[in-house]
Amino acid sequence: MLGHDASYAPAIKHALTSSDAVTAVSESLKRETQRVLDFDGPIEVIHNFFAPRPPSRSPEVVRRELGLGDEVLVVHSSNLRRGKRVDLLLETVARVRPREAFKLLILAGEAFAPFAGDVRRLGLADRVIVREKVHAIEDYLQIADVGLYTSDAESFCLSILEAMCFGCPSVSTRVGGIPEVVEDNETALLVPAGDVAALAKALETLIHDEPRRRALGRAAQARARERFSAEVIVPRYEALYRRLCR
Repeated sequence: MLGHDASYAPAIKHALTSSDAVTAVSESLKRETQRVLDFDGPIEVIHNFFAPRPPSRSPEVVRRELGLGDEVLVVHSSNLRRGKRVDLLLETVARVRPREAFKLLILAGEAFAPFAGDVRRLGLADRVIVREKVHAIEDYLQIADVGLYTSDAESFCLSILEAMCFGCPSVSTRVGGIPEVVEDNETALLVPAGDVAALAKALETLIHDEPRRRALGRAAQARARERFSAEVIVPRYEALYRRLCR
């Protein structure tokens, strides 16, 4: 993100060229770094990892807190910055039918107030639940049924991985490093960026098809464990540091 700000680019490029090693969390970010900063040095791709903590509350307690019945719980977790396209997120869920089939939980890293008017305009006041600056995200992810991510750009999308660790598949735009995290129709459903109709159709599909949703979720959880766990990723950083210290 900073690399796209022309005022930061010289400082960032200097830091890269002065470093003994440079890493990127995805092949996508590696390519973008090379393109935007005209950097031709070596970049080693080491993906992100997530090590979930045990939830501190039971699923029943959390569902009761959120006022959930038997609705499918759609979850979005982000800092709500412009590139996350919260406008498209809300437009997407506004098209899902029947509305009574789901609720959208937004775990907001920043204040949600700027989007409250959109929620009212789209008639989603009784469908959207917001929790701001949540630290114990595991409490909520354990009850998540589907993740929804509508970003214009992502270097990796850690939020998708966090949901995967709890067997939650996602509907997402096919941007940046996201196709490296999930496989379309295997562990998630991916659609073109900005395509609200396709996002809504994919989300509706998983809301109404519980067997498929659960199958994608199991595969997503297995992929998270096999490719993006601390046990897999941390040794790669340790190996890098050992090479540098020789």
